[in-house]
Formats: sequence, C-alpha cells, structure tokens
Amino acid sequence: MSNAIRIKDCIDNHEQYVALMATLPDKELAKKLDLVHIQMQIAERTNNIGSLELLEIWRTQIIDARIHKAENNIPDAINEMEITVADIETIVSKAEERQEILNNHNSSPEKQAPPKEQANQDNGIQLNLFE
Repeated sequence: MSNAIRIKDCIDNHEQYVALMATLPDKELAKKLDLVHIQMQIAERTNNIGSLELLEIWRTQIIDARIHKAENNIPDAINEMEITVADIETIVSKAEERQEILNNHNSSPEKQAPPKEQANQDNGIQLNLFE
C-alpha cells in the first residue's frame, strides 16, 4: 500500500483510530510514540518525505489517543492473554470440582460394586439371548 493511500486512510478514519488506541494502556501508547519518533528520525536522515508525512499523522493520532484517554478516563481494554488465562483457570477449577464430586460419589457406601455371583448370573442371562 502506498504512503498516499495510507495517509488518506489515516485522515479519513482519524476518530476511529484514536478511539481504538485510547483503549490501549498508556504504557503501550508511550512505547508506540517512542517507536514513531525513532522512525521519524530515520525518515529524516533518508529524506523520505512520504514516510515522514505518514509518521507525523500517526504521531498526532497517538498523542490524541493519550489525551482522549486521560480526559475521559477510558479503561484499558482487557488483554487477550488475561482472558485466556482466566478461561483456563475456570476450566481447571470446574474439572477439580467434578473430580471431587465423582470421588465422593464413588466412595459412598451406597455405590458399591455388585457381588461377583450376581455379575456372573447377569452375564449368563445375556449369553442365553444369543443361543
């Protein structure tokens, strides 16, 4: 994608990008801003005017996002890894509960294995069905 198309997209969707970035943690926005500044220095050294224009727009959007986040007390979006870890913890907890219920059920005196004589009689009846 050419820089001209990217610049147009950034200008056309400025508010959406700012709103999306405002959900990121401020630490991550600061990191993005530092990265853009480094890229701008490289673009200046190589006289890459098109990239410099695009980077300036990105810089403005990141700054606008940080301001928007601070002024409106926008909470950070939940990290996907945190959601996954919470889901895994829930699954493990449920599995442990089920195992405990199963262990309690199997160890109860009501649920004893049938005597061998009764099991042998049942097998004999079932075998007679095939004769």
